[in-house]
Amino acid sequence: MAFPKLLLLLNMAFISSAISDHQTLLNLKHSLLLSNKTNALTNWTNNNTHCNFSGVTCNAAFRVVSLNISFVPLFGTLSPDIALLDALESVMLSNNGLIGELPIQISSLTRLKYFNLSNNNFTGIFPDEILSNMLELEVMDVYNNNFSGPLPLSVTGLGRLTHLNLGGNFFSGEIPRSYSHMTNLTFLGLAGNSLSGEIPSSLGLLRNLNFLYLGYYNTFSGGIPPELGELKLLQRLDMAESAISGEISRSFGKLINLDSLFLQKNKLTGKLPTEMSGMVSLMSMDLSGNSLTGEIPESFGNLKNLTLISLFDNHFYGKIPASIGDLPNLEKLQVWSNNFTLELPENLGRNGKLITVDIANNHITGNIPNGLCTGGKLKMLVLMNNALFGEVPEELGNCRSLGRFRVGNNQLTGNIPAGIFTLPEANLTELQNNYFTGELPVDISGEKLEQLDVSNNLFSGVIPPGIGRLTGLLKVYFENNRFSGEIPGELFELKKLGQVNVSGNNLSGEIPGNIGECRSLTQIDFSRNNLTGEIPVTLASLVDLSVLNLSKNSITGFIPDELSSIQSLTTLDLSDNNLYGKIPTGGHFFVFKPKSFSGNPNLCYASRALPCPVYQPRVRHVASFNSSKVVILTICLVTLVLLSFVTCVIYRRKRLESSKTWKIERFQRLDFKIHDVLDCIQEENIIGKGGAGVVYRGTTFDGTDMAIKKLPNRGHSNGKHDHGFAAEIGTLGKIRHRNIVRLLGYVSNRETNLLVYEFMSNGSLGEKLHGSKGAHLQWEMRYKIGVEAAKGLCYLHHDCNPKIIHRDVKSNNILLDSDYEAHVADFGLAKFLRDASGSESMSSIAGSYGYIAPEYAYTLKVDEKSDVYSFGVVLLELITGRKPVGEFGDGVDIVRWVRKTQSEISQPSDAASVFAILDSRLDGYQLPSVVNMFKIAMLCVEDESSDRPTMRDVVHMLSNPPHCIVSSPALL
Repeated sequence: MAFPKLLLLLNMAFISSAISDHQTLLNLKHSLLLSNKTNALTNWTNNNTHCNFSGVTCNAAFRVVSLNISFVPLFGTLSPDIALLDALESVMLSNNGLIGELPIQISSLTRLKYFNLSNNNFTGIFPDEILSNMLELEVMDVYNNNFSGPLPLSVTGLGRLTHLNLGGNFFSGEIPRSYSHMTNLTFLGLAGNSLSGEIPSSLGLLRNLNFLYLGYYNTFSGGIPPELGELKLLQRLDMAESAISGEISRSFGKLINLDSLFLQKNKLTGKLPTEMSGMVSLMSMDLSGNSLTGEIPESFGNLKNLTLISLFDNHFYGKIPASIGDLPNLEKLQVWSNNFTLELPENLGRNGKLITVDIANNHITGNIPNGLCTGGKLKMLVLMNNALFGEVPEELGNCRSLGRFRVGNNQLTGNIPAGIFTLPEANLTELQNNYFTGELPVDISGEKLEQLDVSNNLFSGVIPPGIGRLTGLLKVYFENNRFSGEIPGELFELKKLGQVNVSGNNLSGEIPGNIGECRSLTQIDFSRNNLTGEIPVTLASLVDLSVLNLSKNSITGFIPDELSSIQSLTTLDLSDNNLYGKIPTGGHFFVFKPKSFSGNPNLCYASRALPCPVYQPRVRHVASFNSSKVVILTICLVTLVLLSFVTCVIYRRKRLESSKTWKIERFQRLDFKIHDVLDCIQEENIIGKGGAGVVYRGTTFDGTDMAIKKLPNRGHSNGKHDHGFAAEIGTLGKIRHRNIVRLLGYVSNRETNLLVYEFMSNGSLGEKLHGSKGAHLQWEMRYKIGVEAAKGLCYLHHDCNPKIIHRDVKSNNILLDSDYEAHVADFGLAKFLRDASGSESMSSIAGSYGYIAPEYAYTLKVDEKSDVYSFGVVLLELITGRKPVGEFGDGVDIVRWVRKTQSEISQPSDAASVFAILDSRLDGYQLPSVVNMFKIAMLCVEDESSDRPTMRDVVHMLSNPPHCIVSSPALL
């Protein structure tokens, strides 16, 4: 009898535990889900067996042993109740947007083997004690959260641990030497933190390690421990962007299983050891952005598995070894910005696998090798700024995969292969500053070509009308050649064309009358030709035109008054023509200098008593209405107006009634209701106005401060609500980062959207910096704000999936809390305001004047590099204390002013450049720190978007300022 009773008791215990698991899961669901409206975990109900819950696995006793809920929109917190599921062996909660701190009760899960919380938004110091009892743990992954504090030490006691990923957080301090005790580790990820100190040589004891990630945002001192060469099973070593210095150890030659070596953007020096040719499994090698020198060892030809060689931005010299051209698997060769000389390897590309060759900015000479596109895979060929000579190989004209062909600034000669102008994948073709001759082919095509530059050569003949088939063309440069004939009208059938320069040729005839149909034009230069006829009135249709140069031609007639309506026109040169009559005075004409019109003796200003040719416009004879017709017309008009008014009143009344229903969506656990928000929308609560709407300050019943942004009315047709807007705002509401303003929720009806943000008591950076209290923002505070704002933007670009482009980065969208910590605001909203009745200071799509990247003028597109440009302007504001526009004269913004000021320095240096523009209100600053930010700012505002750094690069550079002290006293 005793045995059956014992069995019965055990069964009852199992049943009790199973019932407990069911209730625990229901409790967990309540905390995991931030909003009850989400569709996640819908089958987690009382009516369903818990072992059938999605993501739940049970054992034979109906106990939960696995919880796998990844890539589910949860956005809640992890409840301490999870500790009651004490049979758990696996917890997978990655990519869920979970927030809050980890409950220490998790330490009760002693059977846990797999623990993955990666790609969430957990915060706080990682609770070291939770790992002490998890002796069965094999995999621990908390990558890409917001944990801070020192690295956990308790992991060193987990003897079965094979995979440890603590990367992508804010851990600080040094790597504990005791981490070498985890001898079973095959994966160690510590990248993307704020670690410092030396890399422990004891890591060389982790002999089972396959993957070691230590780079990005960490700032280690010292070099790479030679002991890492003992990790003979290592397959991937990534120490990029981690401030390591010194030389590459010869011991790396022992890493015979290493397939990827990433050491880019560090401070490495010295030569490449020949022993590195022992890394026979190596496929990817990136050593770019260092200060390495010497020649590439000939023995690197033994690395038969190499697909990527990236050595750009170093100090290498000598000839690129012929053996590199014989590598059977080479796909990408990137060695730009070095001091390489002599010719390229003759066999380069003949392996049939080459995709990218970039040797720009070296001193390479000789001919362009035949065979670069042997396999038909070549996409990018960048050979510019070298000393190459001879002709372009004919075979490149048949390389249909080629997208970028950049051979400018060499000494190339002869005819260009006709096929170069019909490549279907080409998007950038640059032939400028060579000695090419002959005529352009009649057959020109390519829907993807965006930029064509043949300037400063010896081309002749006509500009072929076939250019009109380049439907994607944004910029075309034909200047300083020997082209003749007329400008083809087909050129202006290109709807995307933004810039055209045909100056310095022998072109004749009139300016095509259809030029006004090319509405995207922003810059036109037809100067130094033999053009005749009059200035087309249709030019006035080019509302985005900023530069117009028609000088040194034989153009006649009046200057059309209609040109004064082009509000964007900032540069005009009509000099040295045969124009006559009065110069218009409207628009920007009153600020254009006399030299814009010189060389036209029959032109005069309307306000001056000069002998101008008398111009009698044709008089239009309009038939007079008799009195009866006037009366009838008046009655009809009055009736029509009354009917329109009545209809409008009825329509507005109906819309008013339908708009009274408000709804609220909360993204944070705060207790505010609709009336809390609506009560704050009063005139006396306004704290800001702009193109993005009106901002009110509000306070909830419990005293929580909030900022409420009332977006401009979007003018929905038929009163339909913008569900796309609601969905996008929902996405923005899920973002969690220390340096991004939290979107708490939004309140809306059919007419209005009210966004509720956390309140920033110190307002915007723009207000503080350019207001009367700007002197209180001294350099240390400004630098800190710059770093913090950069981190916020970096998160949007690199850590959000999908990435978020801000579209309106400016100092007024960087808000400061009570501790003057920076928070990026208004991200992702600009595209919703294109139809709104915003202020003049805001572009209809892509940002605010003074901050807009130059490529927007001709592409009308924005990407993350557009944000980088805008952020560079913000950095210049921090340095100069000046606004981006309005202080430098018409048509000049802060970027142009800084460049002009630099160019006028008699003895240029970094210090001189900074002193020339520095805010006079600053004192007590460290000069190297200011110089560092200045250099970063100028990188960010490069005209070519491809030359700008990423925001990840910007954060790294700002966070790692130079420690050197200049010869003059640094503390000023």
